[in-house]
Amino acid sequence: MKVNRLCFILPADFNEIAPLDYPPVEKPVKKEGKKHPYRNCGAHFVGFIRDSLRRFYGSRCLLHCANPRRQQSSVFHELEGVQMSEKVGGDNPRIFSYAELYIGSKGFCQDEILGSGGFGRVYKAVLPSDGTVVAVKCLAEKGERFEKTFAAELVAVAHLRHRNLVRLRGWCVHEDQLLLVYDYMPNRSLDRVLFRRPENTGAPPLNWDRRRKIVRGLAAALFYLHEQLETQIIHRDVKTSNVMLDSQYNARLGDFGLARWLEHELEYQIRTPATKRHQFRLVDTTRIGGTIGYLPPESFQKRSVATTKSDVFSFGIVVLEVVSGRRAVDLTFPDEQIILLDWIRRLSDEDKLLQAGDSRLVDGSYKLADMEQFLHIGLLCTLHNPLLRPNMKWVVEVLSGNISGKLPTLPSFESHPLYISLSSSSNTSGSKSTASSRLSTATATTSSVNITVSFASSDYATATEETIYETAEFGVNGSSLSTSSSRRPTNFFMVDTPREIPFKELIVATDNFAESRRVAELDFGTAYQGFLDNRHHILVKRLGMTKCPALRTRFSSELQNLARLRHRNLVQLRGWCTEQGEMLVVYDYSANQLLSHLLFHHNNITGSSILQWRHRYNIIKSLASAILYLHEEWDEQVIHRNITSSAIILDPDMNPRLSSFALAEFLTRNDHGHHAATNKNKSVRGIFGYMSPEYIESGEATPMADVYSFGVVVLEVVSGYMAADFRQPEVLLVKRVHNFEARKRPFEELVDTRLKEEYNTEEVLRLTKLGIACTRSDPKLRPTIRQIVSILDGNDKSFIEEWQRKEGSEEWKERNACSLSLVRRIHALGLH
Repeated sequence: MKVNRLCFILPADFNEIAPLDYPPVEKPVKKEGKKHPYRNCGAHFVGFIRDSLRRFYGSRCLLHCANPRRQQSSVFHELEGVQMSEKVGGDNPRIFSYAELYIGSKGFCQDEILGSGGFGRVYKAVLPSDGTVVAVKCLAEKGERFEKTFAAELVAVAHLRHRNLVRLRGWCVHEDQLLLVYDYMPNRSLDRVLFRRPENTGAPPLNWDRRRKIVRGLAAALFYLHEQLETQIIHRDVKTSNVMLDSQYNARLGDFGLARWLEHELEYQIRTPATKRHQFRLVDTTRIGGTIGYLPPESFQKRSVATTKSDVFSFGIVVLEVVSGRRAVDLTFPDEQIILLDWIRRLSDEDKLLQAGDSRLVDGSYKLADMEQFLHIGLLCTLHNPLLRPNMKWVVEVLSGNISGKLPTLPSFESHPLYISLSSSSNTSGSKSTASSRLSTATATTSSVNITVSFASSDYATATEETIYETAEFGVNGSSLSTSSSRRPTNFFMVDTPREIPFKELIVATDNFAESRRVAELDFGTAYQGFLDNRHHILVKRLGMTKCPALRTRFSSELQNLARLRHRNLVQLRGWCTEQGEMLVVYDYSANQLLSHLLFHHNNITGSSILQWRHRYNIIKSLASAILYLHEEWDEQVIHRNITSSAIILDPDMNPRLSSFALAEFLTRNDHGHHAATNKNKSVRGIFGYMSPEYIESGEATPMADVYSFGVVVLEVVSGYMAADFRQPEVLLVKRVHNFEARKRPFEELVDTRLKEEYNTEEVLRLTKLGIACTRSDPKLRPTIRQIVSILDGNDKSFIEEWQRKEGSEEWKERNACSLSLVRRIHALGLH
């Protein structure tokens, strides 16, 4: 007898199942409505297999069974007409009424003002509905252009999900007033805390540990915007006043009013940006946006365009401010120290870099090497030539300690033009700058000074001028800009978030779930593809066994979990449907097929398509990036618990998207950054062959359990073998690889023979060693997901030494006893 997958779904924990012949327990009679029609679903099935399961799986080795515990409350009572908007959309931005913001801010009282600027004012407000404290940004300007800036910020922030970005709660359009509602940040903005003076406030200066955490958080936020979304976002206004601080002094980047969206890779090549899901028009922008002191020198060139390196420059200035405790431009200092960047560059040339450190920091409260490293990074990020600046991914890796060795050597800045040249009023006529911005400021402590921003255009190689931008101007036909404010579309401020989709729309989209629309069997259901509203390509997952409480719980979990995440390598939820007794999950779809299908269900006919090595390596790198986001870069830590090759969907360009979030567990971060489980359920759920030994024993979801599953996928990608294949003499792939390693066989012999040696040998060795390290039985011997990302980028020198300790055969068998026992018993049943 051949079985593709053996899986039992139990309505309660195995040890909670009572024999069916027990007499019913007498309970007080209560008046109650109609009995739930699906209560105790599966009881007859449990009765049939109960005795054989207890006899056959006498230990805790029943691990490939989905085993959900009954919930205290369920999302579902009847499938027909289920309302899930509150559950699924609770974290999505919403439209606020003007009344609740007016009441919450005490009529926009002066006492509730948190800050103000050219954009308007920010008020503190307490929402009358639930007492939540929020910050309300009231935009002061009027007119169509400013409305576009408002829309840019709204669209840019609405879908972002990262622990180091200020979360948008919603917006309000009242008459001619535009308001944005954000999470309230108790410690306000970084500039207020960083530049305060003890003699004026009595508060101590920001300590070094907090400064270091702030810089790392800001770097992570920019890396997310630049490289971890479907569409690249350039912030264009990174500065200390836009870095907010939460109650634990975690950095949260805000103010996206100048943000611009770019298709990836536009810095180096021209291609047509995708407008899917974004109601944007394509335009070219040459307008300089930002703040003097943070703007890169190339911003002052005619027809200049912002790139990610523009944000890198601004980030570098913030780093220098954080280390020195000084503003980017401060007229209270002597002339040679007014411009922070130019002053620190001179110190670097004189080998006096540490003199730039904040004198208010207590000696011994920081390491000199740390301070020097941060100053070094700040100067690298602010190099005059943008092509020589690092990207944010490299910065994140360095700050995380995953790149060993010395940093790139700093150049001599004597040959660099000054970032901002200072001259007296009588000497400004001799300036040779090609573009300038003149500031004059008179204060009680310093004389009037003219500041000229200049650079030598011959020293700079700019990005291509034809870069195409997507801005928040509606219409996708590329038509000319409208100058009439009366033509503003009625849906100008609509934000596309997951919604409940009528069943009839999905019937039309999938041709009534026609066989020709079927894509694959996925996670207790069938996947169909189609087009919603003839515009959006969607994937509809239709769950079977809709009357089973366990499946209803999975359906609810997947919706609630996936709606809260946003990453270019995660599937994106578009909506759901529970009409007509159905359970339908709707995703955005650009997929070609599942990774498992390409690896294992290939056509043996000569000339059939084989997944090429360069695609395999890219899939693993992208998957690691997605898991890093789940583990470390979102507000909560997410343990996926179901990382398998069948959970990875590939688009036509072979870019992966991780799906199947029904088993995901969310761990909340406490005040000290540690994590606490929100779900105390320790029942084991997952796919046999991918679950780590310690997870099988304890049922506790940990990041290392996900790392183990990831390692199994890595070995599958390298070898072309399934994680568990009962047709093979050695069922478990991890055991086959362990035996292979113990016999000291060349790793090249593990490589999928269908590749016909068309692969990069260095990458093959790297992936094989990484897969082995990730699947060590002892979780302490596995690398973290951040280390994995660094290793995949080629930083594997320390990895070779640190994670190559081999496990003895007896130790391996002892830790994997449960899985090995299960394999023997399934073999005894004659299942293949």
